[in-house]
Amino acid sequence: MDFPKALERFIGTGGVTDRSGHSPAKVYETSAGFFIKCDEPGMLERERRMTGLFHALGLGAEAVGYFTLERDYLVTRRVPGEDLTKDLSDPMRTCRLLAHALRTLHGRKIPEDDTVPVSSRFTRFLEAAQGPSDGGEYDPSVYTGTYRLASKQDAWQVMQEGKHLLKCDSLIHGDACLPNVMQLDGAFSGFIDVAMGGMGDRHMDLYWALWSLEYNFKTDRYNGAFLDLYGRERVSEEMFGIIAAFEAFG
Repeated sequence: MDFPKALERFIGTGGVTDRSGHSPAKVYETSAGFFIKCDEPGMLERERRMTGLFHALGLGAEAVGYFTLERDYLVTRRVPGEDLTKDLSDPMRTCRLLAHALRTLHGRKIPEDDTVPVSSRFTRFLEAAQGPSDGGEYDPSVYTGTYRLASKQDAWQVMQEGKHLLKCDSLIHGDACLPNVMQLDGAFSGFIDVAMGGMGDRHMDLYWALWSLEYNFKTDRYNGAFLDLYGRERVSEEMFGIIAAFEAFG
């Protein structure tokens, strides 16, 4: 594709490689060691802000450029290492890295003078709880093997009865799946794709971590080990069924 002239210094001489995923945004890795994300005008402003916050806390990539032209362009440096899906040969190592990454994130203290927005995922939860009486659209594919509801009606009831238990007291990633967690030489090196980050309930991240472990290893046998490594004293397993219901509607 043709990039605006303002981006030329980030591209280098070796061209770009398309690293786009399933979202509408396009992502390119450049030979100069940067990632360029492209989306509709204004769509990357939140991600720019959250990328800056995660980097300031030592948890993610540095944003080195943000341009709103005919499209939005967000330029970040590459987080060292590879994401956790690149080597699945040792499930317990993956569990340790993922648990450490999320425990580190959820334990970070936000500077008192920094106002952090609510996670867009948490906002969707609040909207879902106020939705139509039949719950609206319902997607059971978000369930894990362990945490699932029998029907749309059951999910709606669980969501309504459990919504008061949601807390907005932790910095969360918002999409804490294995591809969004980086490691280098066996150590956590940072998060990527933090657009849905912000304040929320840490069980939301833990739920998607469990979902991602099941998806990648085709079994739920590592769920317990992951929660042990994260710290069960910080977990309410009751919340996972409630999160599952919210995800089905949210």
